[in-house]
Amino acid sequence: DVVIIKVTLKDKEYDFIKRVIALPGEHLEIKNHKVYINGKYQTLLASSLFYFRIPRERWNDRMKLLKTAGYQAIDVYFPWNYHETAPDVWDFEGNKDVESFLKLAAENELFVIARPGPYICSEWDGGAIPAWLSEKKVAVRQDDPGFLSEMRNWYAHILPVLSKYQIGQQGTIICMQIENELDFYRCTSPVSYMEKLKKMAEEFGMTVPLFYCCGQNDLLRGGGLTPDLYTAYNVYS
Repeated sequence: DVVIIKVTLKDKEYDFIKRVIALPGEHLEIKNHKVYINGKYQTLLASSLFYFRIPRERWNDRMKLLKTAGYQAIDVYFPWNYHETAPDVWDFEGNKDVESFLKLAAENELFVIARPGPYICSEWDGGAIPAWLSEKKVAVRQDDPGFLSEMRNWYAHILPVLSKYQIGQQGTIICMQIENELDFYRCTSPVSYMEKLKKMAEEFGMTVPLFYCCGQNDLLRGGGLTPDLYTAYNVYS
């Protein structure tokens, strides 16, 4: 069962998850701007935890530290160019072992917000879009057949792993982000582009809620008119 801790802050009561390990049949739903897990409204505290910036031998310790600090979820980028190091040369071993990372998250009872791009920003080289695409004259982050073909190849390698570790299956992934801050980029057709990425994600088995991140509150350029894609915002102080 999920154990709920009730915390009162400034005379307002909040519910926090204590035990979050996913079991077969569990599900997540977003409605009325709220997150419901197995029908219960939940307030989730999430921290970024990137496997590609932490030695593998420390993954487990970092997750336990987050649990101790009161977090119940982590958000994780999956950098395309970290795994496809050259055209069709793939590496998911050692520190790049995504499956082991997601398995550890489930064992530590941490929900996962999965963010496989294609673009991740994160002050990462090229935002994780492979540099060699420029030599192919591919129009990146566009509704372009060449780019979408390369994207499908990336999704074909990463999404079967993410799908396997969704909530209710073998893991704790509760949602997935399509693209990242597209409104900072000059995408000529953001809606059709995002629609095709969303359809691709569903074809590869993603059933959890899918969302996009609006970087500067420009919903139109960010893909905000894409049907059935949830909106998330950057919030700057």
